[in-house]
Amino acid sequence: MKKMLALLMILLLAVTALAGCGGGAQEESTELYIASANPMTGDSAQFGDMKVKAIELALEQVNAAGGIDGKQVKLLVGDDTGNPKEAPNVAQKFAADDRVLAIIGHWNSSCTLAARGIYEAAGIPVITDSVNKAITDGSTPHIFRISLTDTDQAYRLAEYAYNQMGKKNAAIMFTANDFGVGLKDDFTARFTELGGNIVATETYFEGQSKDFSPQLTTIKSKSPDLLFVAGYYVETALIAQQAKDSGFSIDMLGTEGISSDELVKLGGDAVEGIKFTGFFHPDIEFAGTKEFTEAFVAKYDKEPDTYAALAYDSALVLLEAMKTNGADRESITAFLNETQEFPGVAGPITFIDNAVTRNIIILTVKDGKIIPADVQP
Repeated sequence: MKKMLALLMILLLAVTALAGCGGGAQEESTELYIASANPMTGDSAQFGDMKVKAIELALEQVNAAGGIDGKQVKLLVGDDTGNPKEAPNVAQKFAADDRVLAIIGHWNSSCTLAARGIYEAAGIPVITDSVNKAITDGSTPHIFRISLTDTDQAYRLAEYAYNQMGKKNAAIMFTANDFGVGLKDDFTARFTELGGNIVATETYFEGQSKDFSPQLTTIKSKSPDLLFVAGYYVETALIAQQAKDSGFSIDMLGTEGISSDELVKLGGDAVEGIKFTGFFHPDIEFAGTKEFTEAFVAKYDKEPDTYAALAYDSALVLLEAMKTNGADRESITAFLNETQEFPGVAGPITFIDNAVTRNIIILTVKDGKIIPADVQP
C-alpha cells in the first residue's frame, strides 16, 4: 500500500512539473521581452518617461505588423530613480529574468557605470544613451552607446563656443558627478587649447542645490563672456532664473542633459537664447523622422525630444536584430557589433568599438520653443 501511494505521489509530481513546463513554453513561444532601465521618478524622470513612451511606440508599431515571427514584443520597465545605488538592483532583477533579451538604458552615466558589470556577467546586450566615456572602454562588450561621449560633446561645444560664438573667457558651473566633472575637465582642456581662458569654475549638487547666488556672484566678478553649464535641466533653469534676477546677463551654453521641454517650462524667459547640444530635432529630417514625430505627437500630444528619438532608434535596432539574427542575447549582440548605417530617426547608426558615430546639432530656445540654432558646428 505504501509503495502504491509513493508511486502515485511520484506520478502526480511528474504531471504537475510537465504542466508547469508546458505553461512556461507557451508563454515563451508567444511573447518576447526587452526592458527599459531608466529614471521614472526623481529629478531625471522626464527623460525616463520620454524614453519609455518612445519604446512603447516602437513596440506598438511592430506588434501591429505581426510582431517578430508572430510573437508579440513586450516591455518591462525598471526605475533606477537616477541613483547609482538603485541601478544595480534594477540590473540584478533583469539579469535574473531569462525572458529579458536586451536592455535600453540607463540614462544617467553613474547608473550605467554601476550596473554594467551585472549586465555583462549575464551576457545581456544593452543600448545606453549615457555619455561617460568609461562606459565603452572595452571591458563590457555587451554594452553599446547610442549617444556621443561626454568628451566628444565637450570638445565640440568648446570649439563651437570659441569658433562660432566667438567667446574667449568662459566660466563653468558643473554638477558634482561623473557627468559634470568629465564635461568640465574636457571643455576646459579643449577651450584653453584653442586659446580661450577659463576664468572661474563652480560646482553644485544635482537634486540638492537650490540657491546658486554664491557661485553666480563669484563668476560675475570674473567678467566672463560665456557660462558653460555642465548639468541637467532643473538646475540649469534655476541658474538662468537667478542670474537674470540678479541682473547678470550672460550667454549660456549647455549639453544634451538640458535638451528637454521641461527646461523651458521651468526656466521661462530666463532660458531664452540658451544654446545646447542635441542629437535630434523634428525639423532636421533623416529616414523616418517625420513619420516618427507625427506618430509620437498623435499618441502623446507632445513632440519627441532627443532622448525619445534615441530610445526609439534603440528599439528599432533591437527589433531588427531579432528579425535578422534571432531573438536571443548573443544573436542580438552579434547584430549590434555589425551595425553600419542603420537608418535611425536621429540619423544613421554605426557602432564602432561599441560606440556610435554621429554629428551633434546645436539647439536653442526662441520664443519659448526649442529650435535648431541659426549657426551650426
